Amino acid sequence: MKAILVTGLILGGLLVATQAQVGKKKTGDPRVSGLLDEAGLKSSIDDEGDFRLHNEVADGRSQLVWILSNTSELRDLEIREVWSIAFKSPTPFNADVANQLLEQNCQTKIGAWQMRKMGDDFVAVFSAQIAADTDVGSLTTVIDAVAQTADNMEQELSEGDEW
Repeated sequence: MKAILVTGLILGGLLVATQAQVGKKKTGDPRVSGLLDEAGLKSSIDDEGDFRLHNEVADGRSQLVWILSNTSELRDLEIREVWSIAFKSPTPFNADVANQLLEQNCQTKIGAWQMRKMGDDFVAVFSAQIAADTDVGSLTTVIDAVAQTADNMEQELSEGDEW
């Protein structure tokens, strides 16, 4: 009887802890929010806890940029990703689009093009990796570079301003 009671208490505690996590909104990395505040940039936090910025670029266009809260490590280096979407397709990219993205990779100073599967679509993402403990000047430079590079490619591959 005691074993059943103890098991019930443990399971009940786990259930309460799990339910508390389900509705909990994720928060972004405070290092990023501090830098964005310092730069005077407004952002929102998405469901994964990443920062989403709406950037104004040339000719009245805008470009969405995400800054990931989660980081990865390479030996002693902690890395954060900053990225933006330029193109969406229901199928993998044709050779012309893929070659255009690859050719531009060797012309960029920071970052590279990637093809990612998002939901039912394939998207062209321009992504740059920076040190997770970067300074405000470096972060804003990378945000601007990612936004401008992605917007330029969006203009080349489509007629709209979706991203």
